[in-house]
Amino acid sequence: MRRHKRRWAAVPAVIAATGLLGACGATAEPAADGPVTIEYWSGLQGTDVLVDEWNEANPDIQVALSTSDGSWGEQFAKLMAALQSGDAPCLMLMPYDYIPSLLVADALTEVTDEVAGYESDYLESTWELVNYAGATYGVPSGSGPMAMYYRADKFAELGIEVPATWEQFEQAARDVSTKAPGTYLIGLGGDSHTDFISLVGQKSDPWFEISDDAWSVDVTNPESEEVADYWQRLRDEGLLNMTNRWDPTFYNDLSEGRQLAVIGGAWQAPLLAANVSGGAGEWAIAPMPNWTEGDVASSSNGGGAQLAIKGCEHPDEAMQFANWLTTDMDAILSLKSFPAMKTDQMSTPDEVKTFFGGAEINQELAEYALAMRPWRYSPTWTEGMTVLGDSMAAFKDGSGTLSDLLATLEAQQIESMKALGISVTEP
Repeated sequence: MRRHKRRWAAVPAVIAATGLLGACGATAEPAADGPVTIEYWSGLQGTDVLVDEWNEANPDIQVALSTSDGSWGEQFAKLMAALQSGDAPCLMLMPYDYIPSLLVADALTEVTDEVAGYESDYLESTWELVNYAGATYGVPSGSGPMAMYYRADKFAELGIEVPATWEQFEQAARDVSTKAPGTYLIGLGGDSHTDFISLVGQKSDPWFEISDDAWSVDVTNPESEEVADYWQRLRDEGLLNMTNRWDPTFYNDLSEGRQLAVIGGAWQAPLLAANVSGGAGEWAIAPMPNWTEGDVASSSNGGGAQLAIKGCEHPDEAMQFANWLTTDMDAILSLKSFPAMKTDQMSTPDEVKTFFGGAEINQELAEYALAMRPWRYSPTWTEGMTVLGDSMAAFKDGSGTLSDLLATLEAQQIESMKALGISVTEP
């Protein structure tokens, strides 16, 4: 392995190099020094109702909500501007993949001591995502255990067994194509880079890790290459629906039976129920296939954290609110999120249950969440997402492969970290 001389000594050293920005109910412990107000940014619809509930029950810890609109990238930029102007909130919801970039920008406040008593509330795989180099910066807010959603009636009609392994899944994709020309078992569009990462994450160790004073980068490991080759083969044989995941046509394909299954995070379930008109009541859920028969490994797709922002004057009170918001099941489901917390019992909203034929699919998803493999993002992941998007577009139009994607991403991530003065250990 080759190691560059620049060092990841601590987050403040990186800031200098970059030149960036020098649970039961809603009742909390009273603030020690009298009533305080927590400025909170969140873009999730319905958060205002929950904030009102909290404020009514907690006169000593009031939360002032500001809606943070736009894409996650736009919200990241808005936060950077607010930090520079001195108008940043105390607490903000952001996806897990932005946390290392926020650390590099010196945008977070460490709350290791404030949240120490909350760790046992959360899944180990999600708690790890708010911890870097032994420090904690918030609490997990959501997760996205991967599952397979499929049309049970269409599977029965075509004589397709629910695949338990990826080998069986590949054969099922061929059978669907042969028995129902113009129909696909699955899709992987040009905007599905996060889905591809989750497919890789089921088999590969994390691409990025902090070890001693350096970040290690290993995107092109054999396991990742094997996953890339698998999906490339399905694409080259014409077995994948290449409709973009976030194109309206995606839901049309599902509604009209041109695609029979979706492999995605838990948050996909309510989206399917709300947007897919065909086959309501006939959809079912199963674990994502595994690489070895009998394995139950899953991976994560999506989710985020309630993060303490740089300059937060009341981190303890902010974390009390954040812990309530992320461990109250009614609150979580009202935001159409899937919990990052540990739970033995989880209900399914009526409209989702109806779509899936009366099944309590959230309980099944909670079991899949226990098998999520760990993952970690890099401090320059915001740049890496652009590379991923371009590479997935090339995969879709045939001008590039998924193996190319891995190599391009690895090179870009190493280069971008070195540019920030971060020590990098590479393959």
